[in-house]
Amino acid sequence: MTPLLRREQFMIDTEARALALLKQSGIPGIPQIFHYNSRGNLRDSAFLMRHYVIGATLHEMEPWLTPQNRKDIDRRLGVLAQKIGQHVSDSFGTLEQVASGAGRRSWREAFVILFESILRDSEDVFVNLPYAEIRHQLSRLSPALEEITSPQLVVIDFGHPTQVLVDPESKQLSGVVDLGRTLWGDIYMAEMFEEPSLSMLDGFGRSRMVGSEVERIRQLLYVLSSCKEFGICNADSLLTAFNRYACYRSVERVTVQYYRNRDMIAENDARRRLTTILNKMAAI
Repeated sequence: MTPLLRREQFMIDTEARALALLKQSGIPGIPQIFHYNSRGNLRDSAFLMRHYVIGATLHEMEPWLTPQNRKDIDRRLGVLAQKIGQHVSDSFGTLEQVASGAGRRSWREAFVILFESILRDSEDVFVNLPYAEIRHQLSRLSPALEEITSPQLVVIDFGHPTQVLVDPESKQLSGVVDLGRTLWGDIYMAEMFEEPSLSMLDGFGRSRMVGSEVERIRQLLYVLSSCKEFGICNADSLLTAFNRYACYRSVERVTVQYYRNRDMIAENDARRRLTTILNKMAAI
């Protein structure tokens, strides 16, 4: 049996909840849920039935897309992320936590719990990581998350090329799939904000990314984007042109290699980025 990360144990339930929430809004590009059974008949396996979305993944279609095709897709992704984020809750956390009344009033607290979960996944399989330094920087910088007071619906890996579907004929966005990593939190947790194109930001409704010191700390914690290209940083900012992964995502990308067929190239890349991010965090 394939071992699961803690977050993966509830992915089908999370996707069912997310699809049910979004069904009420009728957002184009989000598949409709037909049926969800938390305990199926096949060895008590849960199952989910949803509408089939026609299209190939963005990862597969990339070689056949023109620059204009890609701009159109990115703009639509930005619009879609903004519409998803219009759904709000009264507390932060996973969809299961909030639905059961166990959500947190503070995004800082909810994010620390989320981060601690992936760190424990790493420790469970003896991944060699600088745990003390990661936890120190998380504790030191997490107060920057206190300014997030509205729990928005966010798909953490929204925008990942394997989860974006494109119509092979029109070369337009046909939908997104795999919403099993949805939570109530900060909209900028979405993967699309790692390296957002101008078209994505335009579709999302922002021509610039955030620029205050507190907001840049948030980016380091989970969604650090390209400062120089998109105008994130002020002229006096130390964070000029640093554009890679945030601490949480880097830890997760190292850890998942120990729960799957290990890809040493991907792991080493994630480790290098984690080291760079920790150095940036320490400099704040």
